[in-house]
Amino acid sequence: MKIIVEQLWPELKPYKLRITVILLLGAVVSGLKAVSPELLRQLEAAWRAGDHTRAIQIPIAIAILWSLSGIARYYHLFWMKFTSDQIAVKLRRDLMNKYLSLNLGFFHKFMRGSGGLISRMISDIQIIQGAVHKVADIVREPFMAVLTFAYVLYLDWKLTLFILAALPIITAVMRRLARSLRKYGHKNQEAMEDLTKTLKESLDGTRIVQSYNLEGQLRDRFNRQADHYLETQKKIINREELAGPISESLASITLAMILVYIGQQIFSGRLLVGDFIAFSFAIGLLQDSVKKLQASYLKLQQAAVALERMRDIMNTSSTVPDPASPIPFNEDWQSIDFKNVTFAFEDETVLNNVNLSVKRGEVVAIVGSSGGGKSTLVNLLERFFDPTSGRIEIGGVDLKNLSIEDLRDHIALVSQDVFLFGDTVRANIRLGNLDKDERDVEGAAKLANAHDFITRTREGYDTRMGDQGAMFSGGEKQRISIARAIFKDAPILILDEATSALDSESEVSVQKGLDQLMKGRTAFVIAHRLSTIAKADRILVLKGGQIVEQGSHEDLLNNKGEYFRFHQLQTH
Repeated sequence: MKIIVEQLWPELKPYKLRITVILLLGAVVSGLKAVSPELLRQLEAAWRAGDHTRAIQIPIAIAILWSLSGIARYYHLFWMKFTSDQIAVKLRRDLMNKYLSLNLGFFHKFMRGSGGLISRMISDIQIIQGAVHKVADIVREPFMAVLTFAYVLYLDWKLTLFILAALPIITAVMRRLARSLRKYGHKNQEAMEDLTKTLKESLDGTRIVQSYNLEGQLRDRFNRQADHYLETQKKIINREELAGPISESLASITLAMILVYIGQQIFSGRLLVGDFIAFSFAIGLLQDSVKKLQASYLKLQQAAVALERMRDIMNTSSTVPDPASPIPFNEDWQSIDFKNVTFAFEDETVLNNVNLSVKRGEVVAIVGSSGGGKSTLVNLLERFFDPTSGRIEIGGVDLKNLSIEDLRDHIALVSQDVFLFGDTVRANIRLGNLDKDERDVEGAAKLANAHDFITRTREGYDTRMGDQGAMFSGGEKQRISIARAIFKDAPILILDEATSALDSESEVSVQKGLDQLMKGRTAFVIAHRLSTIAKADRILVLKGGQIVEQGSHEDLLNNKGEYFRFHQLQTH
């Protein structure tokens, strides 16, 4: 319990003043209720003595105390539950910030995929939130248990021996159940991750799912995962609910022994009926407190698993850290230089000792077979990864000495995998550049050959894109992506297979936009199509992670090397 509370405390600490008030309110609730057994004992004595005044005063006092207890309980629970909601929101914010700060390498390596990350964001934090709800019981019920136990001790110390005899058994059972709960808690949360992953893949890949008639396979996979989730959930429920009957059975045996003892005491005149009433009420309060503490303890076990899983993410350090004292980006830079750059991913060398200098304003096309390192080269330029060895400089400054935000402000990316947010066309073009004049949006769209089809939509630039731009064709989405890059007006441009997925008609429109985009910019163009490559100032041929050829289109054709073979494949 102590370890779990220590894990939760960092989340509770910002609210320590409020938690203190909640604790005091819980003490008030417990204190007011704990007086009830003694008042009942006094009431029985008043009845027995024929004291009519006290027989009226005591019920009124009980009503007032219980009403005050109800009011205190309302504020106690309200603030505890609201605090748990605030903590859940904070945890989700922290996790979201962490996700956004992690580099691509983390997402490539994370085996459970985005479904697993979503599951941590939703279901794991719900479990933590539920445990924080139970903090109200954890701070209130021990106080109630201590007060009622002290009262039973006051009535007859021998009675407490029966209670104490059952405690070691209850404690041992709870510890065993807790260990089992943590084990199945891990399995249950992993099962929820699998469900989330399958659901996300099914929705994201609807077109492929339907095209390949995968509905049955995915339905079967989801059903298997749902059954596995239910199985682990069943084991969790079994252990949660087993605690109650076990403790109640022990309590009933203990109570039977106590009743026999009390009967003997009443027969001998050492205890009165009022003592029995007070004792029974106190035992009821004590048993209720123990049951609530058991339930809270088991909830905390599940929360401990969820916290561990969340901490695994939060404690992941980014492999692309920002410098402590970044150097401002040199706006007068004249070249981008790759110096002895080697990059390995999971022990596989992707780039090997690459040396390259690109002048400002130069358009460089990068060609080569799949896996040759083309995308890796430009990913290193944006610092999605850092080189395993060597360095990349812009204007003589190592990228590691620039702030990541500042670096990426100077780079625009147009990829074959166009991602559009479910916002308006205008918002998608302005993306991340809210400080720029909104009137330039239309100018950027015109240069990208996107203005005409945008204005034909019902609401023009205020048309909402739908899920990932579902209402637009592939060519239209690509032109919006180009308009976004034009609007950003960054000096460095990366075109990663920007036209590879387009038909010939769409490619013509998109290529016109790309030509406008590349004017006056330093561009790295990854492409397979000759129409894009041939216009470059220089062409690099990557093979096995190394630059094996470079030069103009004509020079490389005359060399009859790798590029010549690539050209032959394209034209025949």
